[in-house]
Amino acid sequence: MPNVIRLNNPTSHGGKVSKVAATHFTVGGVGVACVGDTCTCPVHGSVTIVEGEENHTIGGLAVAYDGHKTSCGATLVSTVTNFVHN
Repeated sequence: MPNVIRLNNPTSHGGKVSKVAATHFTVGGVGVACVGDTCTCPVHGSVTIVEGEENHTIGGLAVAYDGHKTSCGATLVSTVTNFVHN
């Protein structure tokens, strides 16, 4: 499975994850992103994460992983290289 998305991870449109609700759940000390969290996009402005892994949730929200999409169609890109989950 791909690596997890966190606050400030980039998107394929040149934006980044700008706000995460699950600040209490971190990987490497950085908050993990979920469906509904906010990203900036230089093309489309403020957008939200619309895809996540339904089998991995935080507070009922699906966790976003590398390759998942935002509402403008941008792809999320993980900067984590050593996250392992079962």
